[in-house]
Amino acid sequence: MRKKDNLDEFIRMLEEAVKSMQDDSTSPRPIFVDIAINVCPNMNFMPAEIGIPKANNMPVDILETEEKIHALIGLPGMEWENIRLCCNGKLLEITAADPGKALNETIELPARVIKKGMKARFENGILEVILNKSKRKASRE
Repeated sequence: MRKKDNLDEFIRMLEEAVKSMQDDSTSPRPIFVDIAINVCPNMNFMPAEIGIPKANNMPVDILETEEKIHALIGLPGMEWENIRLCCNGKLLEITAADPGKALNETIELPARVIKKGMKARFENGILEVILNKSKRKASRE
């Protein structure tokens, strides 16, 4: 109820200000009032964040076998030429951009992998990345 009280108070103060401006004016002139209401007050629209949304924007499935890790990523509407992959052995980063949207996802892999022999294919909006597991044991961090 407090928000409604604040809005009522704001409207009352706005009406008083407009009436005061009209009373003080010797010549009639139009007064334009523009009010914008942020319906999503918790959303942060910083310029650096516009264009590439953060994690959890792509549906991702990870399948692990004894020798390989398969990552299946949904990228509907994207073109193969606009997809970039980067792997450092522990993380797989997928960046996809086209004129209408840009997506970025970093996936923590369940096991250490080697970049050599990495395969990727894109078909019907599904990106499949196949990575070979490293024979080295992952160091504990």
